Amino acid sequence: LGAAQVKLVKFMSSDPVILDVLASICKDALQMFERIVIVFDDKEERRANICISKHFIYFVNREMSKLIEGRERISYLDITRAVVDSSTNRYFLLELRPSQGSSWSGTRILVQSTHRELLLQKIALCWQAEVMYRLFDVRKFEMVKAALGEQLAAVKNMMAKQNDLIKIEPFRGYEDSFSYRGYSFWLRKGFASVSGLKDGVFQNDQGWEVTYKAQPVSVPPGVRVMVQVDNEQLIMDLEKSRDGMEDLRTVAMEYQRSLTENLDQFYVVVSGQYLKKMNRTDDIASWDGWEFFVRSKEYAFACVLFRRQYIPPLFSTCQDIAVVVRCPAQSMTNDSCEVILDECHIIADSIASVYENVGIYKRPLQARLNTLHLTEDGYRWAEGQLGMVPVHRRAALKFLKSLVKMLLGESALWDESIEHDEIFKDVPDMGDPCSVPQEPISEAESLLQTSRDRNERRNAWAARIARYFAYCVDGGIMGERFTFPLLIQALGRVSSADVDRQMKEVIDFVLHVNKRDGWKSNLFLEEKPVSLIAMTKESEAFAEYSFNDIIMRHLVSEGYVESELKKRPPGAGLDYADLLAQLLTDESVGLGLRTMVCRHVLDMLGGTNDREDTKFEKTVKQLVPALVKVMVGSNHILMSYATASLVNLSCGRQNMKQLLVSHGVISMCVKQLKTKHDELTLYTLFLLVNLTKTPHHRYIVVREGGVPLLVDILTSSYQNLRKQRILAEVASVLGQLCNDPETRSLITESFPVVPCLLWVNDAAQPNTKLKSKLLFALRQLCLLGQNKLKVGPHIIPVMLEELALANWANEECATNLVLLLVSLASVNTNALLMADQIKASLETCGILKDGLPAKNNKLANHLWPKVEALLIRIGDARAAQGDF
Repeated sequence: LGAAQVKLVKFMSSDPVILDVLASICKDALQMFERIVIVFDDKEERRANICISKHFIYFVNREMSKLIEGRERISYLDITRAVVDSSTNRYFLLELRPSQGSSWSGTRILVQSTHRELLLQKIALCWQAEVMYRLFDVRKFEMVKAALGEQLAAVKNMMAKQNDLIKIEPFRGYEDSFSYRGYSFWLRKGFASVSGLKDGVFQNDQGWEVTYKAQPVSVPPGVRVMVQVDNEQLIMDLEKSRDGMEDLRTVAMEYQRSLTENLDQFYVVVSGQYLKKMNRTDDIASWDGWEFFVRSKEYAFACVLFRRQYIPPLFSTCQDIAVVVRCPAQSMTNDSCEVILDECHIIADSIASVYENVGIYKRPLQARLNTLHLTEDGYRWAEGQLGMVPVHRRAALKFLKSLVKMLLGESALWDESIEHDEIFKDVPDMGDPCSVPQEPISEAESLLQTSRDRNERRNAWAARIARYFAYCVDGGIMGERFTFPLLIQALGRVSSADVDRQMKEVIDFVLHVNKRDGWKSNLFLEEKPVSLIAMTKESEAFAEYSFNDIIMRHLVSEGYVESELKKRPPGAGLDYADLLAQLLTDESVGLGLRTMVCRHVLDMLGGTNDREDTKFEKTVKQLVPALVKVMVGSNHILMSYATASLVNLSCGRQNMKQLLVSHGVISMCVKQLKTKHDELTLYTLFLLVNLTKTPHHRYIVVREGGVPLLVDILTSSYQNLRKQRILAEVASVLGQLCNDPETRSLITESFPVVPCLLWVNDAAQPNTKLKSKLLFALRQLCLLGQNKLKVGPHIIPVMLEELALANWANEECATNLVLLLVSLASVNTNALLMADQIKASLETCGILKDGLPAKNNKLANHLWPKVEALLIRIGDARAAQGDF
């Protein structure tokens, strides 16, 4: 996304595959096409395709098989002007004056276009370029408005056949006259374009007032709304990116970074998934959303980012859209932040395509399905939303039925009724599953004979077949009744060596390992297939070979890869840990697979310490450098999972903590605290909790500048109870750092930590993890006498009420509460504040019964020595005052 982009939107009619087909008919390079309804000189209307090239407009029949006879093409120089219908957003009229020698006859062309604005914009650009090129003149293409429905009978007839959507009126106080790059949206009254240009930037210079939580909240003048629309791109192309941009979270983090890179200090209040709540134009496309709210000294930014996928009428593209609301941050309160975020939500929810009643180009879409130019989600979406499937589904059914028959013959499937499912009716059993793909491969031979790049196309076609069959096996046909993980599990129950061999051939086929050489080769067609095990013989194999990421994920997560590698003799290639390390660090491996490997490593390194044998130590030494390399990367999702893996590894293992520190992990943790990414921050804090148990490790955290960053997280989040998990871990780390007197004094004297902790403690619910960690941090800080005097009067009345609610299920919280009371009671004034209510609270929670320690009470047995010391100290304070 970029505010400075001025290129024409590449919408659905720029699809390169369809353009290639139409270009072969027009014998000219095309820039775009559109399915239209057209009337030549008030004659009978017809459906056709209008194709735009540099010098001509071509008209192709509806079936995309030939040019319309007698109306093949018209030169831009034969067009005098366009008349745009003012009563609709679909109709326009091209007025013609054919030049001498022109093959065109007629004076006007009436067009009904779903994307009128963009189509006219393209025609105008090409007309002006042609005038400059042919006539050496600079002129603007003339466009006028008129009510065509009142003047032309053809328009009136066409309008009568239209079923317009019911218009959704905007909320009270909003207007619906705003649009940008093909999308309309609602803005509050008072907003106007900043520059007067169509740049998607609007500002309100009056401000407004709303009611929030029954209280008036004023929004200051100068609120700016920025709507940014990226160019469309093919979903298949987006999937090929290895920088994580196929994941909306990564796009959102990059967008957040670009917004904040010039801010001296900022903090993220909200960051998470967002669900669009309005569909004003009955849009069939899929919308995914992400939102974040950033607050700095100068401005607050609320942003909702959308990815619109399967955009009609071809359903092969996606587009990113951002809505940013910028508000001056002076005198902003928490309620003001919520109001600005709600305003951003209203604008984002109202966004809709200006092109209503967009039809479905079923023939081009079916052609795309039949050539298998869709992703797994695309096949699923096309079947679920449109009921359309590839013509090769029957071949996939043969493939699947052959697998089912083989596994049932080995009694390896629990669901024996699957063979008799209605979907397999009249589907023959082919015996050998690997013979089935030859059918669609052979069918394409006649189409590939005249192609110059025949081999490349044939090899890519075979790979797409393997991918589609993999999708069908992995729940694409049977859903949860038959998936690829179930196949792997069933393979472990196969006893026949022949069936085992055939099933492994199937796995190798759907994994489809092939060289990264632009499809100059296909090892399966050449009968030189490379198995997964063969690929792992070389450490750099993943950079050289491509494979199906989804199948590889299943093979790793189901333990198949580990099991197969164990069967090899030592030294025959990469072992399992080396393989995982290679997958983690190889940039050519897709983000989804690397993320899954991180999760898998997370599970591997967790659990109890009973597995800490020599083999486990070796595995750790192989994986830690890979995890550390991921931590210093740029993808926050991978960094989060790598950090979480190290959390599991370091939990309760002192030797592992030393290993991580020797790899500079503490320094990396401190750097990660600067990212302002909630998930990464949380896992980093978990890791710091594990690594700050010893004085030397705490010293490194302080030396690397960890204290100011921890305080920054606390002070920017303490009023935001959305971040309770982060606040709990910040309190825990600060509490552990306060074990050292120098750090305790630094935190007390140089930072407002105590007031922030007290504020959060007042808002936190009793018997929660957050409350427990806050009490722990306050107890550590209260080792300084000055803090006892500050904390005691504020917190003691509330603590006594919460002591009455203490229970064994929340023993840690109860323990920290009693220990803090003991610490505070060392000051007589604090002890006297406890005197009147302490025994009643202890009676209520069951620690005391009739003034004596309760018997058969777990909490009483656990806490009594501490409670007894507290009661003695309170008694001493009362005695010192003369109250016996």
